[in-house]
Amino acid sequence: MNPLPSQEATEFGLAASKAFAALGGVDAARRAEEDPAIRSTEVAGALGALGLEDLDPRADADTLTAAAALCEAAGRAALPYPVAPVLLADGEGRPFAVVPDGSPRVDHGDLFPEWVVATGNGSPALARPAGERLGTVLGPFVTDLDRGGAADGQAPVDHHLALTACTVLGSVDRALALAVEHVNGRVQFGKPIASFQAVQFQLADCAVAVAALRELTHFTLWRLGEDVATVRVDTLALRVHAIDVARQVLRTCQQLHGAAGVCDEYDVSVLTRTVQPALRLPWSAERTAAALADAIHEQGFEGLFPHGAVPA
Repeated sequence: MNPLPSQEATEFGLAASKAFAALGGVDAARRAEEDPAIRSTEVAGALGALGLEDLDPRADADTLTAAAALCEAAGRAALPYPVAPVLLADGEGRPFAVVPDGSPRVDHGDLFPEWVVATGNGSPALARPAGERLGTVLGPFVTDLDRGGAADGQAPVDHHLALTACTVLGSVDRALALAVEHVNGRVQFGKPIASFQAVQFQLADCAVAVAALRELTHFTLWRLGEDVATVRVDTLALRVHAIDVARQVLRTCQQLHGAAGVCDEYDVSVLTRTVQPALRLPWSAERTAAALADAIHEQGFEGLFPHGAVPA
């Protein structure tokens, strides 16, 4: 395994970051809450210029890593658009998302008249937006869907889980950078609070957590590109770890901002709020961990010691 993305994927991620910065970065998320129409005009236009519709993460490993770089850049900018679902759209242009059991619910569900959805173990089905966006504080664009008939093809569940984790990676990486910037500029007792050991220890823990999540993300993408039989274990493990890292890093970064960490005038607050649907949908951390345990029992787990799937 090569733990580093290809040069082409890295350059594509940088181009995406520049395009999202031209939109205003995190300010685009603020503006979208005031004027949701910019998602289908300005944001969709920027993604179209990057060639979003030409990327199919299922095509080959190189395209998968390029799609991952795009999702990470979108997470870093709190981009108000369902990048991962659109990357996995079917031949009719219907985005794909993994949804909770029972009533389907997706982020930015109102942007498209029809979706393809699937539960973790279910077959793909068509779904349509069910009314207006929910408009909750922790998910301003989350929308319920009405499930329809069956859809053709195979549900790319593992690709959706992996690319969503890439979005989370981008958000926590940017939150950490914002925290470092803040503690270097915030002066207490005549010196920056970054000089205090307690602050340094917290930032070091966060940096290690983000680096570890990046390594696991690259490993999972490699496994997904190899199309191994036990890849569901890997993508679920990645989601569990992404949620754990996000909890730790976002909490610490907001605390280091003080009271300003929960004010939307600061980017760290907007990042924390807009990434919540990726952390809570399709399943909570506990539900994902239970699904991971089931997958390990059925498929086994490649590690230092054998786990699950023991021959009779």
